[in-house]
Amino acid sequence: MAESLFVRGHTQGGAEWHIHYQVTGTGPDMVMLHGGGPGATGASNYSKNVEALSQHYRCWVIDFPGWGQSSKNLNAFGAEGPFQNGARAVLAFLDALGIAKAHLVGNSFGGSAALCLAMDHPERVNRLVLMGPGGGVVAGAKGPTDGIKQLLTYYLGDGPSLEKLQTFIKNLVFDQSLITPALLQQRFEASNDPAIRANPPLVMVPGSAPGKETFISLDPRLSTLPHRTLFVWGLQDQVNLVAGLEPFKAIPNADHLLLTHCGHWAQWEHPDRFNDAVLSFLRNP
Repeated sequence: MAESLFVRGHTQGGAEWHIHYQVTGTGPDMVMLHGGGPGATGASNYSKNVEALSQHYRCWVIDFPGWGQSSKNLNAFGAEGPFQNGARAVLAFLDALGIAKAHLVGNSFGGSAALCLAMDHPERVNRLVLMGPGGGVVAGAKGPTDGIKQLLTYYLGDGPSLEKLQTFIKNLVFDQSLITPALLQQRFEASNDPAIRANPPLVMVPGSAPGKETFISLDPRLSTLPHRTLFVWGLQDQVNLVAGLEPFKAIPNADHLLLTHCGHWAQWEHPDRFNDAVLSFLRNP
């Protein structure tokens, strides 16, 4: 297991932040960005991928501010929305460690943050691998999926519970047998951190609707994004529906890999298929 490390700094507004990370392997830099669900961490999201990918890349696996062992202040980065704040946090991480340019691999929230960073600072991003990113507008949708609602309301009401977490986690995979009691307990304990409960990074404001800043698939800059991009999407994704890929097709240099019998956690539910696809994509011109 890689050593746990920390990097620290201050936001433009002067707030202190720290980001927990692990680094494995040698080669071109790859930053791996986890999803936004309760209890998520970089190490848990990519537990089945780092060994294979670090044979060819220097893999930086981080906890976003607001999750895991990082500071619990995602919103302190001062952007208009959570995806944009995630992008600023990744940029701060790259700057602090002197990483000039990196491949970004991002699941869900992490994929959306990666896209925002690529649009804001294209010179800092090499290639993009995005697994079911948020912000994809689904034509005719009346509101967010149940999975998104459960994510955004997890810390409301009576707060975290194992039952609420189990209901949410069922959305993440097609094969429910993969959800073990040990996995649920690990995620619950991570989600129940008092510091996260006091300042959840993603939470629904009662009576509010998502702001336009969350609909990043409608950003006109996508049509001129220069980066080679690979979308990996589970056909049975119940959190960010595969129909949300459609507006992202504006990206001119993007490939789309749709996996059957696969939910929202493509890299975790089908790690061998995912690892092979990512290595092939990154190695080829």
